[in-house]
Formats: sequence, structure tokens, C-alpha cells
Amino acid sequence: MIDSGNNSLVGPKVVALVYDALSTFEFGVAVEVFGLPRPEFGLNWYRFNVASADGFTVNATGGVQVVVSQGLEALEDADIIVLPGWRDPFVDVPNDLIAAITDAYARKARIVAICGGAYVLAATGLLKGRNATTHWRFIDHFVREYPEIKLEKAPLFCEEDNLYTSAGSAAGIDLCLHVVRQDYGLEKANSVARRLVTTPLRAGQQPQTVDQPVLPQGKHYRFASVLNTLKADLAAGHTIEDAAEIAGLSPRTFMRQFEKVTGVTFGSWMALQRLDRAKGLLRETDLSIELIADACGYASSSSLRRLFADEEGISPSAYRKRQQAVRRSAIEYRG
Repeated sequence: MIDSGNNSLVGPKVVALVYDALSTFEFGVAVEVFGLPRPEFGLNWYRFNVASADGFTVNATGGVQVVVSQGLEALEDADIIVLPGWRDPFVDVPNDLIAAITDAYARKARIVAICGGAYVLAATGLLKGRNATTHWRFIDHFVREYPEIKLEKAPLFCEEDNLYTSAGSAAGIDLCLHVVRQDYGLEKANSVARRLVTTPLRAGQQPQTVDQPVLPQGKHYRFASVLNTLKADLAAGHTIEDAAEIAGLSPRTFMRQFEKVTGVTFGSWMALQRLDRAKGLLRETDLSIELIADACGYASSSSLRRLFADEEGISPSAYRKRQQAVRRSAIEYRG
């Protein structure tokens, strides 16, 4: 029997869908990222539940049976719905499931489709005219079935208007970690990644195909130390040369291996760290924008404001006010 979740938690409610011929890896990703207890994060973490599209007992791949206690009614108050793959034939999506997802999206729920789960999302019509991706093996078929969707062939995952899609199974980990980063910041997303013993959060635009082998474990651990050193002193404005020296590598070798480990360029990674630190300071302190810009390694407060607006679509001050409102709502919810 699948546990219905920890009701003492106060974070977003995540509901993962199960169905006959369930893709167990993709479902396991949802459970690992959103469903496991994270006592190190306190009560502000995801509430996890499961909804069945095919009765209270479903047959999963590998001869496994999954017993659940709720049907599609569990989607009615979900903040995030995870679609962990889908069965063949992929276009055979029940009307009641389509209706449930459409209703959830109308009330601003986020829909996260892993791998073949993109077919379920496509069947709702919500992806029409929007960007999406799926496993490279399904691309030709997906395009024939849904030519009105802007299918992206390369990236690990796509996001548009609360609709999320990922490439193959392992890319679902990256997508779910991306959702964690949006909700709780990069530090917690990478903490979850460490628990999974996977690489830190990779950017969605990293290609699906992997032409080079994974770095040897020794180099991976070396980079973990380098990343922690860089994050600890963002105000220093480290260059590639500085980071390469810390790692004991030439700048060229460092750049090549850095992208293999993180999935992004050094500049993109540093920009993401600065933005995430700035967001944390805006949420958790009353420091002025000028002091926050200095602490995060921005050249000036105007640089912070410009780059923050480009990434978040609002000013740092507006972001702070919005987060303060969210915090007040959470306190009122806990009563």
C-alpha cells in the first residue's frame, strides 16, 4: 500500500500518477525527490500522495504490483502533478484523466511529465503551441501525433506556463530537481541530488545524448570541493583561472570537466549561484539591495536589478514583497 503522505508537512502537495504498466523508474524518481522524508529541511517540505488512473491495484513493469488508496480525486487539490511515463499505445489516454489534469491546470497546478508522460500532457491539448520535449526515441512518433506542439529535440527538459516535460528516464531526475530549485533554492536542490548520489542540478538545455563517459569518481569529488569553495565566497568574483587553480587544473581542462560535471558553463553556473544567493537574502533578511548585490558578487546594485528582472521578470524589491506574503500565508496556514 502506498503511503498517503505526511500531513504534518506544509509545503506544496505533490501527487504522482500510477497506472497499469507503470514505469517504475520514473515513478521511483517522483518518490525519491518529493516523497522521502527530509528532516534536515524541517516541516517546510513537499506533501506527497499517489493517484491511480486504473483502480486501486495496478500492475507495474517488472512484475510489481502497486496498491493505492485513492483514484483521480487525489488530483483535485494537488499543487504539483507528476506524470511518470505512460504506457503503449501512448496516445490512449482516458478522458477522465484528461479532464482531471485540465481542471488542475486551470487552478494553477504545475504538471510535471517525465519521459513518455509528455504524451498524457499532449493529449490534454494544453501543450498546443508550447515548447515541450520527450525521450529521443519517441520524437518522430510524437511529432506525427501532435504537430501543433513545438517539440524540442535536444534539451533534458522544458518548462512553459506551469507545464514541464523531460527527456528520457534519468532526465526526469533533472526535471524534478529543477522544480525543487524553483521552490526551495539551489542549495536544497543540490542537497537532494547528493542524497540521490547524482550530479548537481543540470541545466535543461544540456543535450539528451551523452557522447562522453561520466567523470571518474575522484574527479567528481574534487569538483564537489571546488563548487563548495566558490559558493562560500561569491563576493570574491572568482574567474575561471581562479577556479582552475583551486582545482589544480589548467583553465582549458577545468572548463571542459566543469561542464561535464555541472551541465552548464562556468559563467552560467556562477550566475545561477549569485541569483540563488540573492533570492535567499531577499527572502530571509532585511539587507538593502546594495548590500545584497555586494555580498553576491554583482558589480553594482543596478546589475543585480537588471539581471534579476531578466531572470525573474520582477524587481528584487517586488520579489521580496511577494516572498514575505508567501511566508505570512504559510504561517497563517500552520495556525
